[in-house]
Amino acid sequence: MSYKVLVAGGGTGGHVYPALATIEALRKKGEVDILYVGGKGGIENKIVPKANIPMRTIWISGFQRYFTFKNALFPIKLLVALMQSWKIVKEFDPCLAIGTGGYVSGPVLYAAKKAGKRVVIQEQDVYPGVTTRLLAKFADRIFLSYERTAKLLELPKSRYTVAGNPVREGLRKDAANLAKTRWNFDASKPVLFIFGGSQGARSINRAMLKLLPELLDKYELQVIWQTGEKDFKVVRNSLNSDLQTIHVTPYLEDISDAYSIADFVISRAGAITLAELAIVAVPAILVPYPHAAGKHQEKNAEEIERAGAAVMVTEEEGWEGKLKTAIEGLLRNRELRQKMAAAWKKLARPDAAERIADEIFKIMRF
Repeated sequence: MSYKVLVAGGGTGGHVYPALATIEALRKKGEVDILYVGGKGGIENKIVPKANIPMRTIWISGFQRYFTFKNALFPIKLLVALMQSWKIVKEFDPCLAIGTGGYVSGPVLYAAKKAGKRVVIQEQDVYPGVTTRLLAKFADRIFLSYERTAKLLELPKSRYTVAGNPVREGLRKDAANLAKTRWNFDASKPVLFIFGGSQGARSINRAMLKLLPELLDKYELQVIWQTGEKDFKVVRNSLNSDLQTIHVTPYLEDISDAYSIADFVISRAGAITLAELAIVAVPAILVPYPHAAGKHQEKNAEEIERAGAAVMVTEEEGWEGKLKTAIEGLLRNRELRQKMAAAWKKLARPDAAERIADEIFKIMRF
């Protein structure tokens, strides 16, 4: 029997990639007809079609938490998005709708529930997003990444599953072979992987431009640096072109290569990044994005630091000095890195997508 499944999520890769991992798991476990709903102009328009998934879009964007005239359009966009979502639901007639977060999933899940369809939510962060908080009471099932989120949502045990975040397959690779063949690195020397998500992180890039010269003088450090498109030329032109131990790129198509050879990373604290780091068990220095809604990245980082898998450095006065101290602490203390890696392994949920897919099929069958 084939089931029709509507999937909605977008705005950032952190909402799109869990959706794709869930779709992949659903397809492996049974016959499903998938339709993905994204927002016009969202990053999902670049990612989803490459996965050969049928897609439609609605006219919606997030409500900004600062003054901007764009917010005046929000009520109109929301009304249009609800009408478009209703039309999509009626035409596609799904058995179930999945929302993975972001402003796109709100109108779609609401329309699906009003049409009498089953609805599930997958929440990536410790602190639940606005869409999850608004729609939790409508959902037939909510898949969480952290037990603490259930307390914040005041959910009874019968309505949620702590499954973890669905992540892409194939994150682990032959580190020694990659180090030698792809980057020409010395496998006996430590590797630092710097990245701020697919778009890069300007504050991290600027801080590392200041810190790296001294660090490279003191330590035999090798660096992979994903800068993002906007900062790539600035970072590349600011570094000594003769250095063979630093590889700078605007974007890594296969981030698993870098994860596999990294001794530690410096990154933001997005939920999917953390889920991937747990699977590859790489010690981390987390620099939460300071303007994330509800400070959700900071709450994510606090949870991981509490578990002993990472060090959190927040962007406040003097933070670059704290970042340098954290880097040197990990470079000098191999035992600490090993303890952090072991702590990550306790947090890893490599079967998250499969667990979610199994429960979704149960919901659709009964």
